[in-house]
Order: sequence, then structure tokens, then C-alpha cells
Amino acid sequence: MPTIADLPRMPDVDLLGSFGLATSERLAFQRALASQTAPLVRGRILHLPVYFPCTPEAAHEVLVAKAKSFEKSPGLRVLLHDLAGEGLFTSEGALWRSQRRLLSPLFQPAPMHRYADTMRAVAARAADEMTPGARIDVSHVTTRIAMSVVGKALFDADTFDEADALGAALTTCLQWVNEHLADPQLVAHVLALDATASLATRTEGRLRDLLLSAHARFSSPFLLPGVRDAKLREAVRVLDERITAMIDERRRQGLTRDDLLTRLLTARDPDGSGEPMSDRQVRNEAVTLFVAGHETTATALAWSFYLLARNPALLARARAEADAFGDGPITAWEPERLAFCTRVFREAMRLYPPIMMFPRRTLEPVEIAGTTLPARALVFVSAYTQHYRAEAYPDPDRFDPDRWLPEREAARHRMAYLPFSAGPRVCIGLHFAMMEGPIVLATLLRRWQFEIDPHTTIREDNFATLRPRGGVPAIVRAR
Repeated sequence: MPTIADLPRMPDVDLLGSFGLATSERLAFQRALASQTAPLVRGRILHLPVYFPCTPEAAHEVLVAKAKSFEKSPGLRVLLHDLAGEGLFTSEGALWRSQRRLLSPLFQPAPMHRYADTMRAVAARAADEMTPGARIDVSHVTTRIAMSVVGKALFDADTFDEADALGAALTTCLQWVNEHLADPQLVAHVLALDATASLATRTEGRLRDLLLSAHARFSSPFLLPGVRDAKLREAVRVLDERITAMIDERRRQGLTRDDLLTRLLTARDPDGSGEPMSDRQVRNEAVTLFVAGHETTATALAWSFYLLARNPALLARARAEADAFGDGPITAWEPERLAFCTRVFREAMRLYPPIMMFPRRTLEPVEIAGTTLPARALVFVSAYTQHYRAEAYPDPDRFDPDRWLPEREAARHRMAYLPFSAGPRVCIGLHFAMMEGPIVLATLLRRWQFEIDPHTTIREDNFATLRPRGGVPAIVRAR
């Protein structure tokens, strides 16, 4: 069996190790992983060894087959603590399993269909507010739409007019997270988190209580630079106040609404204690769903419009599909009528996966691609890497929605496409996003033409998600 020393080693990008701080360096590194023939390679972040599964088979082992041997990166959980707390994205163990059981039934394909008309109506409202000749940022428009959709569909709240304020607050929080992903102080923080937990298991009495208290404190990023910055604190406050106001409103109304927030407040885990979630836990889940429910969809839609503008023949096909609806509503009850728009949306997420990488840490020694990794080893599964492997996607830089024709998709390894991750921790909003993207795309395409300079190359932003840098400038033209 090959040992860790036998694994190919990726060169350092900068003094911090295998990751560059700029997006261009991060993406170049992940593209280099895509050209690797070895299923598993190693690198470093500061002094810590890290491992990168390069093939779909190795990614499958980490995210699916041996998922129980991994936890989410504790560093990421620390960074997201003040924003999302112990929500579904960051929680682990029994809490995560309980919350997943509670939420999963609400996000299956059948219940999702009820939100199709909301998606269409919100997109139509955005289209109604546009005027010929207006200069817009398409990514700003898609963010307002996606945020309004998740606010209305999941929380029965009209957030359209609040979208700018809420979006700015979320951007501030996520920007801070992004800035500290490779911060040496985060490494020290996680080491302290681990040390207090380990020492607590070997002590008892008052000392154990003190260590557990310290461990809980280190779950919050209280030592990291900028965590007390007034702008960041204000951003968290804006989100807290909006969610808290919705929770209070539901309680005043006697929990009678038929929305996700009410279901969270009334939910009971049938396999657990049967107790309801605390308001704090409901807040954490609501923020998690609010962030995840709009950020990735908005980003993928913005890239979709950009890619279509650079490919007039494909844009004409997408418009023709949208126009075929005539004056009738575009719904997800007839997904075959949105087949090409769906393929456009999927291909945009292949080229620009909103979440580029899924960090994990081993809970125990585990064999991946024939090599045994020790406990507490950091493993990074890159969606970007899988999406640019030439054996799965010939000419991977080319925008080709027909890669997603059923027969072509069936010929690829399922793990060659990871915009929503995979395995037990696959994104719970997968079906929601895959319905919303095509509906919004078609609704806007049949109303307006977005004139985007086809010769302007828009780069990826240095952000937590793969947003278009500087947005997607466009001029609105009447059709």
C-alpha cells in the first residue's frame, strides 16, 4: 500500500502553501489538480499537510462512501459561527442528523413544485421594474430575485424591497469569512479548539468544566482580526433583527402560517427527544437557508446571462424556448419545456461552481485512494477541479449546455459534477435551485434583451463564492 510520502506533492503557490489568496491563484491551483493522473495528491497550508482528491472516484470516497469518517473543516465552522451558528451547514454529529431529518422532507421535489409560481412572479416583478436603455448589473438583479424568492417561498416574507440591505449584510459577513480562510491566526484558533476538547476528556471536576467552557468559547472566532469591526457587527445585527422579527410575528399569529419558518418552529424530531427547536436554533437554520437559498442561485444565474451573451446561437435557443410559453406562466410543472434553459444553468455552474471547494477533516484514520490518512488530516474536495477534468468534459473551457443531454450525462461519473456537493451533506436546496434557475432565466429572457459586451471578459471575484468580479454590466433593450 502506498504511504503518504509516496503521494505526488503539489508545489506551493505562495508562502502560505498550496493556496493562493487571490482567486486567480486559487483557480490556477485547482486547474492544476484537474490535470493530475494520481487520484490523491498532497500539499500544505502553513505547516499543516493537506490532501486533495483529484479523481471522481477519490472524491466519492471522501464525500459519499466514507463520509462517516469525516467532519466539516472546524476552521470553516469557526468562521461561520457568528453568521450561521450551529445551522445545518455547520453543525455536526447528533445535532446535524436531527436537523437534517427535520428539514429533508420539506425539500424533496414534490413539495418544491408549490414554489414555482412564486419564482415566476418574483422574476416577473423584477422584469416589470426595468426600462429600455437602463444600465444594470445583472448580478445585482439576480441577487434581488433570488433573495426575494427565498424570502417569500420559505418564510412568506416580502424581502424584495429589503434585498439591497440584506444582500449588503450577507456580503459583509461572507467577505470577512473569505479574508480569513488562510489566516495563520485561524490555524492557532483551531488548535486551541482541539486542545481544550482533548484535555477535557482527560480531566474531571472543576478543571474539566473550565476546559469545556474554553472549548465553547473557541467555537466563536473571538480572537480573529476584525471580528469586532463595527461594519461586521452591524451586518450580523441586520440579519438577526430580520429573522427575529419573523419568528416573533409567527408566534403572535399562533403559528398558523404554512411556511418553512412556521414548520421549523413547530417541528419535532420523531427520532429524538420530541422537543421543539430553540428560537436560537431556528434563527441559525433560517439564516443558513436564507444565505444558501439565494447566494449560489443568484451567482449561477448571473454567469448564465454572461455566457449566453458571448454565444448568440445559444442565446437564440434559450430565447426560443422561453418564447414558446407565449403569454402563459412559466412553471416547473412542465420541466421538459425548460430543458435547454436547465442545461444552460447547469453548464454555468460547471464552469463557475458557486462553492469551489468542500473542506473536510478526518475523524479517524481512513484509506482514500489506497493511502491511509491519519486522524485530523485536512482534505479538500474541489468541485472546480472535477468540473475541468478533460476526460469528463472534452474542451472543458467551452460553454456547451448540450453536455447535459441525458445520454452524454449518463456517460460521465456522477462525481464529475459537484455544484451542490454530494453524499449525506449534499445541499438540501438542490431541487429548489434547479427549479428556480431555469424559471427565472426564461422569465427574464422572454421579456428583455440584456446587451452585454461579448468582447468583455469578466473574471471571477476573490470572494467566498465564485461571483463575477465587478458584476455583469448590461444595457436593457426592448425585445
